[in-house]
Amino acid sequence: MIQILSCIVIVFIFFIFYGYLQNFCLKVEYYSIVSAAVSRDVRIVLLADLHGNQFGRDNQKLVQRIHECEPDFICVAGDLTVKDGKHTARMLSLLERLSDSYEIYYSPGNHEIRMPDYPEYVAKIKAMGIHYLANESAVRQDGCIITGLDLPMYWYRNRWRKRNRPLRPKRVRRYVKKRPDRGFHILLAHNPEFFDAYAGWGADLTLSGHVHGGIMRLPVLGGVIAPSLRLFPKYDAGEFRLNNSEMIVSRGLGTHHIKLRFFNPPELSLIEVKKE
Repeated sequence: MIQILSCIVIVFIFFIFYGYLQNFCLKVEYYSIVSAAVSRDVRIVLLADLHGNQFGRDNQKLVQRIHECEPDFICVAGDLTVKDGKHTARMLSLLERLSDSYEIYYSPGNHEIRMPDYPEYVAKIKAMGIHYLANESAVRQDGCIITGLDLPMYWYRNRWRKRNRPLRPKRVRRYVKKRPDRGFHILLAHNPEFFDAYAGWGADLTLSGHVHGGIMRLPVLGGVIAPSLRLFPKYDAGEFRLNNSEMIVSRGLGTHHIKLRFFNPPELSLIEVKKE
């Protein structure tokens, strides 16, 4: 009996250690999309849910992997930092380095909008020339129109409560007052749960995160638990399609409350939009 218990303890310790080590196993995931709306092939790097973490000293490993991807621009789909603002200086340093080489389009997540120094954080980001898109759009010459959706905290709370109504396309239109008609519409929407609303709004491609890949990933079943406490979330990680709209959900680059990842390495997303 003692031997059995000892084996269980050893396996448990190994499993926890493995989950901790996964935090450092940065992986580039490649996605390819075809569209007639772009004027040329476009390469996009997606950052999501870094939560102030580092890959190498001063995030040098992360910066190097981004350079290797050779993106035309970078999209940030929220939660680069954490709600208490603990790692603000570190993230501003990362953004400053990246903004020297790339155009950056940044939309907030549920952590940014709860930061005590949120207005100051946004002002510093804009001073770097970064496009901070809170229910705003930016039009690029390559045909991409990038819109950042800034959802109130209501839409991040536990979705199992019956009194919570689903997000509808008309509600998205209220948040995003203006939407250019022509082009390839990229929507930066931190919470992927409302993909049907994003598609109904008119997004050709939605870029999301928030779910952290489900913390643990299992064969066939996918991600186990979402931040909303929903088990086996429908949109956990990877690529999804609804009618003519596509969504890419990053597993995220960092962790927050639970500092473990199981079969779920951090993801740097590289998306290539090829001209049809």
